[in-house]
This record gives sequence, C-alpha cells and structure tokens, in this order.
Amino acid sequence: MVLSQRQKDELNKAIADYLSSNGYLSALTEFQKEASMVMEMEAKLSEAEKEFNQGGPTRDKRDPSEWIPRPPERYSLSGHRAPVTRVIFHPKFSVMVSASEDATIRFPARQI
Repeated sequence: MVLSQRQKDELNKAIADYLSSNGYLSALTEFQKEASMVMEMEAKLSEAEKEFNQGGPTRDKRDPSEWIPRPPERYSLSGHRAPVTRVIFHPKFSVMVSASEDATIRFPARQI
C-alpha cells in the first residue's frame, strides 16, 4: 500500500492522538521516535532513488565535459592486465570490486 506524504503525516498524527488520549505515553514516545526514523529513512531512500536515476549526486551541477573521466587518472588499480570495465562499491562498507577485460575480478587490499 502506497500512501502520499500527506496521508502518512495524517496517519501518524492519528496514531499519536490515539496513544496520547488513552494515556499510553511511553508507547507514544516510542512511536514518535520510530515514526521520525522511518520518515528519515524514506527521505533518504527517495534521495538515493533520485540520485540513481540521475546518474550521480552532482551530475546535474557539473559541466558535461567532466562526466567522462580523462587522463591522467587520480587513482589506479594494480593487478589487472587489461582495462578495467566496472568498479562496484559496497553501500555500507569501504569495500570495492573491480572487473576487467582480462576476465578477472579483483578485491583490492584495504589500505589504512
């Protein structure tokens, strides 16, 4: 079931009014914390979906000539014998994986 932002706000207010009017103050406090956390997560998800669809957080703010990397490179990966075709970053941890035209996948060692 998908609710609009206005419907979500009204539902949260109704639940909070119910808890408050029946004296469930500790449940009201927990509900308010959880509801604000859920709303934050939904906002972040919406932002991430927008970023994914647009191709990056700053793509629309940059000059199109900056969209395609140009030499010299800022960072380099060692171990591949052919050009790197894909780099994937883990969404939570500082881990990445690279794939190459030489049919290899590399997990670079983490440098501290």
